[in-house]
Amino acid sequence: MKEINEQLVSTIESIIRESLNNFETQQEVNSLSDLYLYFDEENASLIAYDDIENKLLESDLDNFAEFSNQSREEEVMDAAKLAVNRLNKERFFDKEYILKPFSVNFVDSDFIVTEELLFIDDETLKLNDSLLANLDKELNDFLKELMK
Repeated sequence: MKEINEQLVSTIESIIRESLNNFETQQEVNSLSDLYLYFDEENASLIAYDDIENKLLESDLDNFAEFSNQSREEEVMDAAKLAVNRLNKERFFDKEYILKPFSVNFVDSDFIVTEELLFIDDETLKLNDSLLANLDKELNDFLKELMK
């Protein structure tokens, strides 16, 4: 199991909170359907963008503990997944200006989505693909037992 830097998770949670607070204070736009996170490895900063690619916040992540064997970007992405999951559990994304479906995505420098961290629809919630990883095997096992 991967070890996640708890300080990094807390920092990313704070960045997301502050980003949405910044969005909320903007008078010209009143709805949000996507939040994009980009890790600038060169500057060791995380940048949050709204759904029309306006920068909401840029924050340095230079206070990391030493990195594990994975790349810095992978470590930031893993921490971001955990941070988004925690914020969702406390219903942080249940705000009037957030439209459904709503997603939080990790993007690259060309603004191409590399990882969907969260997807919320009125009826559907998708945190990551690991929830579905063994679904085929479990369904096959279930059907075998049922057919006996």
